[in-house]
Amino acid sequence: MPTIIITGNDTGVGKTRVSAALARELSAHGSVQVVKPVETGVAPGGQGDVESVLAQAGAGVAGHTLMRFHEPMAPAASAALEGVRLQLADLLEAYRALAPADFRLVEGAGGIASPLDADGLDLCDFAKAVEADFIVAVVEDRLGAINQARLTHAYAAELGVPVYLWLNATSRQCEAILRSNREGIAASGLTLCAELACGQDVPVWHAQPWLGAQPSRSA
Repeated sequence: MPTIIITGNDTGVGKTRVSAALARELSAHGSVQVVKPVETGVAPGGQGDVESVLAQAGAGVAGHTLMRFHEPMAPAASAALEGVRLQLADLLEAYRALAPADFRLVEGAGGIASPLDADGLDLCDFAKAVEADFIVAVVEDRLGAINQARLTHAYAAELGVPVYLWLNATSRQCEAILRSNREGIAASGLTLCAELACGQDVPVWHAQPWLGAQPSRSA
């Protein structure tokens, strides 16, 4: 079961949009499970990121949010307002109880270095604990993307897990900026797996190493 971590350079860069596109693509190759370890800013009974992915991805995709808190803040701070001391160990326990699937997508909260629990551990610590196979780093396709891509990739690459960039346009940009972003990423020796244009649902694929990958060692 290849496990793919989906993270990004910041909050609001389109991780859920990318998760839906990737889930939709992978559902043609087997069962897909989308997991959100922790989510904030969703009222009780409200629709969160996983529900959004399921609505867009179609059949063959299941979803789970392991923990959810109401206030739109960093996970540990939002949890504390509800009297919960958020711990990575608790998230991992819930994660490991999930049934397997052919592909598992794990979507983080906020940017890649955003603390995930009360001790300051983040999504990279989670990825290490579950022995993830790949990391997809979503970078907003705009002016400044080259810097953001290099910083995000450098942080993720410390895990020793293959890192693939995904350029996601949340607003329309001029062709010169779009071209410069791709040239800068290529010149930096970084690998682009896909790009998604503003207003589009179907990505342009450059690499899908998870197809045909060996099963993850994690459950």
